[in-house]
Amino acid sequence: MRGISIAFSGFAALTQVDFTLYGGSIHALTGANGAGKSTLMAVLSGAHEHYQGTIVIDGKPVEIRSPRQAKQLGIHVVQQEVDVALVPGLSVAENIMLDQLAKPGHSYRWRQIRHSARNALALLGVELDVRRRIEQCPLAEKQQILLARALSHHCRFLILDEPTAPLDQHESERLFSVVRRLQHSGIGVVFISHRIHELKAICDRMTVLRDGRLIESSPMAGLSGEAIAEKIARPCVE
Repeated sequence: MRGISIAFSGFAALTQVDFTLYGGSIHALTGANGAGKSTLMAVLSGAHEHYQGTIVIDGKPVEIRSPRQAKQLGIHVVQQEVDVALVPGLSVAENIMLDQLAKPGHSYRWRQIRHSARNALALLGVELDVRRRIEQCPLAEKQQILLARALSHHCRFLILDEPTAPLDQHESERLFSVVRRLQHSGIGVVFISHRIHELKAICDRMTVLRDGRLIESSPMAGLSGEAIAEKIARPCVE
């Protein structure tokens, strides 16, 4: 992403922000509340079509003006509010394969749908009863279901927006294990968080935003928690 800018009702939410994500990397995107983290990733995932700047994948400029275009390019997002993206009354399998089921004229067999859902969960190293109703699943499992939905597509880049906010420590550690598994498969992961101990535990690169501007982007190796906190608090330089 190069020179990304976007404004809402005259307010500049992002100003000339650069961001580079590599396959097989877990990239921390951090900053104080209101820094522009979620907005930058909303641009990448196609939620805002009126941005300015350039997005390049594999050296070629691409247009991302809708979530559908983003998914076609292998870009998927798992929001913090997982229930918003899930359909109550449907099974685990139906929620994982929801995008495929929603295609016009799509024909399917339930056995194949359940088989495909299990395969997507297996990529995460997770086993769930895919026949179970989604409202019977605890929050951590719902998050895994959304991750599996992303993997049911061609997924190259995965955006996790404050993924540990609703999880306890055990659930967070299990999520880290899943994310590392995705990293080893070559997927580039954006990990949005302001929890410094989590960034140090799982991320290999870090980009810091403040007031909608890029502060710094660098490898995580060798950075102390104090150094990361200082970068997050550092004011922008015009």
